Amino acid sequence: MDKRVWQWKRSVGSQEFLISTAKELLPHSFVQEAFADNAMFWAKPMSAENLKTMLDNSCTLGLYRVKSDGSQTPVGMARMVTDFATLAYLTDVYLKDDTRGLGLGKWVIHCCREIALDVPDLRFMLLLTGSEQAQQWYRRECGMERFGDEHALAAMGARRPALETSTRRTKLAEAIAASKHQSTDAAA
Repeated sequence: MDKRVWQWKRSVGSQEFLISTAKELLPHSFVQEAFADNAMFWAKPMSAENLKTMLDNSCTLGLYRVKSDGSQTPVGMARMVTDFATLAYLTDVYLKDDTRGLGLGKWVIHCCREIALDVPDLRFMLLLTGSEQAQQWYRRECGMERFGDEHALAAMGARRPALETSTRRTKLAEAIAASKHQSTDAAA
């Protein structure tokens, strides 16, 4: 896993903001609060152990409001799952309500894009969204496009219940095949 820390600073009016990938800056409690927010309908809080594992295996950008005394308060985040060699999967983009409309979301995504461009043999920067508005926004800001016939690729996915069901189907098919094979052997 890449140990490099990326950091960016920006002023918006009289406010100072910092984006950093330094893992020690982002409180796990903030991530849990974000996951509990209805704005992140796809996520939910998780055990402390699983949260630590997730963050340890991700490139997470924390967005912080920097106060005049230098202290930092988390106000947003974005997470990329990446091998730092070929792929960057963008997920869990979040801003607190009071920071929306300041251009910070666009800034976070541009920082994610910069990290992805540092991936030496980048094949794809990916994300999942069902929102047409988000698709247009990511198309404009990152050059992303929906996969289609022109790529000879299909975007595919499965949630846990489908994965569990497919495993049962596979085991059932194997058991049926094995019983047919035994029946054939016995008849011979």
